[in-house]
Amino acid sequence: MAREPGGGSPKYQRVADDLRARIKAGEFPEGRLPVERDLVTQYAPISQGTIRQALAKLRDEGLVESRVGSGVYVRSWRPIVRNALQRLSAEQWGGGRSMWDIDIEDRDLEVRDVQIEQLPAEPSVARALDIPEGELVWRRNRKYVVDGVAVMRSTEYIPDDLARGTRITQVDTGPGGVYARLADAGHAPVRYREEIQSRPPSAAEAADLQVRAPAPVAEVVRYAFDSADRVLTVNRMILDASRYLLQYDFPA
Repeated sequence: MAREPGGGSPKYQRVADDLRARIKAGEFPEGRLPVERDLVTQYAPISQGTIRQALAKLRDEGLVESRVGSGVYVRSWRPIVRNALQRLSAEQWGGGRSMWDIDIEDRDLEVRDVQIEQLPAEPSVARALDIPEGELVWRRNRKYVVDGVAVMRSTEYIPDDLARGTRITQVDTGPGGVYARLADAGHAPVRYREEIQSRPPSAAEAADLQVRAPAPVAEVVRYAFDSADRVLTVNRMILDASRYLLQYDFPA
């Protein structure tokens, strides 16, 4: 049966208002909205373009979200609890476990767009690693997707002399990841520093993580140091802030 939202507001707004009311009334118990062609039928003679505008309006409000290859869902997200001290503990990576085991437990994790390359250090990277500008570094860039939702882009830099000849230069770094491989080479991380800034995403970041305004991103820059206080890696992470709870435990 066709649904005919009334009123004098734009058609997409009327459709968005009606869908919002249906969501709040619990009409979609599984959380998944009808596909666009079904919505076109339900709201006939509304066009598919109008339906897309209405869905975009609800996404901008944070009420629904698109999942690649799956559809549009009522937004119901269990935050990723990112406990920095637990995930960075030597017991975690030293035991051959991923930091993500702490963050997501039994949730589905995918690593996409993995890029590994050797390149000269640009000025900002050289300053962060305390090395001469132009010195060779390895760049590891990847995107993390949890339960089908892109949640973080990570770009990590490691000096060439620490990475060369190790699995750090490969897609699969092996059990325990980069920090375990550094420890194997005699440069175990002994302390870290994280700098966190909340800000609006750039256009590229918003597209990459499908962040909708006005949701912010959290930019986390982590430095890892060895016992000689050398900077081993610098990792710049862009997190969809709406997907995370950042948690820090401190001893008394």
